[in-house]
Amino acid sequence: MSDLVGTWELTDWVATVGERQQRPFNGDALGRLTYTHDGHMWATLMRKDRPLVSTATLAGATATERAAVAAGYLNYAGTYTQAGDRVVHHVELSLLPNWVGQDQERIITWIGEDMELSTDPEPGRSGEMIVNRLRWRRI
Repeated sequence: MSDLVGTWELTDWVATVGERQQRPFNGDALGRLTYTHDGHMWATLMRKDRPLVSTATLAGATATERAAVAAGYLNYAGTYTQAGDRVVHHVELSLLPNWVGQDQERIITWIGEDMELSTDPEPGRSGEMIVNRLRWRRI
């Protein structure tokens, strides 16, 4: 059985942009990540203080409200493979359509019983390199 199998709760998310560190979603992110025995996974992250919409359904909300809600939310699901200290999420569903059919590779670091998943450095909008580090605790 893989050490990844189970459901995890986000405890910290730090993005290093160039030499600066910041915490996405105003440092108040909530998240769950699940890996199953049969190779499926899903991840959901959200900003805790997302604004409420004026209707009972997302479909009835205004375009501005839907954009604000989506700006504080990230999710995707698919299958995964693990090789050593890396896990690859093979994305089948995602709020971000660009990720569908793509792989999201993460570096696994164990910190006691906690798991940290980090990205390889990648260029951001400003051209500076960004590394995201998300720490998870098994529920």
